[in-house]
Amino acid sequence: MPILIDGCKPLFGSVTASGARNSALKIIFASLFSNEDIYIENVPRLESIYVDLEMIRSIGGKADWVRHNSLMVNGANLNTYIIPHDIGSRYRSTFLLAGPLLFRFGKASIPKYKSSAFTPSPTNRIVTTWKSLGINVEEDENYLHLSTDKIHASDIAFRTTTHMGTDNAILSSLFVQGETSINNASEEPEIDDLIKFCNQMGANVERVEPRKIKVTGTNIFKSTRYEVMSDKAEVAAFTAAALLTNGNIVIKKIDKFALTAFVNFLTKIGANFEFSRDELRIWHSGGNFQATELNISPSPGFVPDWMSYATLLLTQAEGTSLIHDTVYVDRLEFTKDLNRIGAKIELIKPSSIGVLPVISDDSYDFEKMGEPSTIARIIGPTKLKGEKMHIIDYRFFNMMVIAGIAAEGRTEIHGYETGYESIEAFFDKLISLGANLRIN
Repeated sequence: MPILIDGCKPLFGSVTASGARNSALKIIFASLFSNEDIYIENVPRLESIYVDLEMIRSIGGKADWVRHNSLMVNGANLNTYIIPHDIGSRYRSTFLLAGPLLFRFGKASIPKYKSSAFTPSPTNRIVTTWKSLGINVEEDENYLHLSTDKIHASDIAFRTTTHMGTDNAILSSLFVQGETSINNASEEPEIDDLIKFCNQMGANVERVEPRKIKVTGTNIFKSTRYEVMSDKAEVAAFTAAALLTNGNIVIKKIDKFALTAFVNFLTKIGANFEFSRDELRIWHSGGNFQATELNISPSPGFVPDWMSYATLLLTQAEGTSLIHDTVYVDRLEFTKDLNRIGAKIELIKPSSIGVLPVISDDSYDFEKMGEPSTIARIIGPTKLKGEKMHIIDYRFFNMMVIAGIAAEGRTEIHGYETGYESIEAFFDKLISLGANLRIN
């Protein structure tokens, strides 16, 4: 289905940030530890969430909408440790079901993640964590088969910080007798959201240092009610929309503390913004932004979720900007689409400008594959003009839509499928602000 966008129209008004998908999905899975009803509020209605709920129901769990953005989840009637392959292989987050299934059955069969759309993040850190806890891991073509015959508390240490790896370490040790330490743990606010939820449910999880988490195992999990944190990536999307269209947007229900690095970036480029309690107003009335250099790094740094929006904004900055991705080796390919609509972005190797390459992916073979081009050199400002684009990587779909809204003339985005948008009611929110877009 093509999306048609007539751009270059200022956006005005207000939107309310929805719940964070990356926080909601792990909290939904963690709810399966309890035999009692768990109520989760501020859950975004997204295709990936619907798939998670379908997966829970397929193994006997209960997951029902009780209000528009509120769920009731109960794991009392889970009846199998084998997750159906057709649904479980669709998202990498399926690995996070291992903890609840091991707790209930002592076994778990987790489908391997399969996607031809892009190279997935490595899973070796997840498997290493299971083995560190004494969990036996065997695999075949389609599944990882886990068993807990010799499960025990452990000291887990990640060589590089990992968001989902930390999620998995928490959920896989939540019920393990003794004290498990997770070292070099992720500092993402979504991790702390999971910790708060687990503790409300009766778990004993504590962040004892910025990058060290202690889990004391328990086997009693009670009913609770919890509200998912707001989506920090959505704030970046609508901030970019306001700034690139000379608009004025108020984003409501934000988590200010999760936005520190993003706000620092806005200050560096000379953007106009102001906070009022849990609201952010962002506006632009002409002129160019200031070029800057930006390192993409795990929280509390400037996280990958914001990278594509920052890149898009810097196409309108005066001078040369540099964005260095120190987390992933393959997440800058979206710049080809921006070049197609008028941007001037070149991907270069860090060593070419005297910067030390940083490889956070444990599975990347530097000797075999060579130094990756993980720096985007952006020369601006350039006029963006509407073009025909085709979705290659749906992770950057939202950014492509914002780029079309900012571009002069008509943009056609082809290859769209329902569920690509990772922001709840994304199109409706943009249209309410004055965007001219439609799905043909």
